[in-house]
Amino acid sequence: MKIEKAELWITCEEPLELPDGKALRGFFGNLYRNRPEFHQHRGNQLIYRHPLIRYNIIKKSALIVGLKEGSYLLKAVPKLSHLEIYHKNYAVLKQRLYTSAISFGLTSSAMHYRFATPWIALNERNYAKYLRITHKKELVNDLLCRILIGNIISMCKAVRYVVESKVEAVLDIEESGKVKIKQGVEMIAFEGKFEVNFKIPDFWGIGKSSARGYGTVIKE
Repeated sequence: MKIEKAELWITCEEPLELPDGKALRGFFGNLYRNRPEFHQHRGNQLIYRHPLIRYNIIKKSALIVGLKEGSYLLKAVPKLSHLEIYHKNYAVLKQRLYTSAISFGLTSSAMHYRFATPWIALNERNYAKYLRITHKKELVNDLLCRILIGNIISMCKAVRYVVESKVEAVLDIEESGKVKIKQGVEMIAFEGKFEVNFKIPDFWGIGKSSARGYGTVIKE
């Protein structure tokens, strides 16, 4: 199917880094407190679903990407004078918005992708399983494939796309170290390539903390 996608690119006077994605989401969340699409909260409660707006740091610039309702909201963002990142103002030098109708969903042949930022695949439950099987490469690959497919299914639910046949994936990834996702909490992350019979939007993300810039996918 076709869905609308928006990319809001913001270049600041000073370069941004990947961990700044969390603060970038906080900045837009404060600007649009009444729109949960920007911050994934309803009141004090976290909304447990795949986001429709995500925050990337790509080549030292901010990239906010929206799908469907998220795209419509990004089109209404006015020209900004600055971004506030961890209580520091970054003057905006350039702000550009690109919108398009993109293909989304199952494909008849495999599509090739790479992770542009670390993929945080594991949660507490499957992390324990991962540790038990790390010495068995085939079992690790099977586990990570199932997690990747689950990430894609979650993305489909967010945009109301019905998966009518089997999603199949092949991974070529390895551990890239640990990522600090909040104070006192670090998670194993992965990097590399994969192929799957599914069309994923460029600069979209999957896995844990994907709204904050992790697990960013780019077509090869």
